[in-house]
Amino acid sequence: MPLRKKGIRISRDKWLRSIPKRLIEDFEKDDKGNIVIIVELREKGLLSKILKIISTSPTPRYKRIVLDQMGSRVWMLCDGKHSIDDIVKILVRETGLSRRNIELAIYNFIKTLATKGLIELYIPVDEGGGSG
Repeated sequence: MPLRKKGIRISRDKWLRSIPKRLIEDFEKDDKGNIVIIVELREKGLLSKILKIISTSPTPRYKRIVLDQMGSRVWMLCDGKHSIDDIVKILVRETGLSRRNIELAIYNFIKTLATKGLIELYIPVDEGGGSG
């Protein structure tokens, strides 16, 4: 079950077993090795259409989102193969930071990426009809 909407609550165990997958493959690396995600901008609503008509300069068609080093590492691991728990373990090993701090940082980052429609989070469906 993919998750892209905010407000859905799942257990910590289910979240850790969830698998994030990038929805945007249009990205590059900058000269520092950080990921730059290129997102096509879409016109939203009447105001943006009016601004486009009256604007003297061309409106940008793309937005560039530059990730920091850790964000870039997480982005690359959001490949549909690694679970959140896998990503946490990798970053704990690579950074030496506490698991609690890494989990919290990844939770917030993944939530932001999903809310912006950059990734989907595939949440495992428990067998046997249990909730949780």
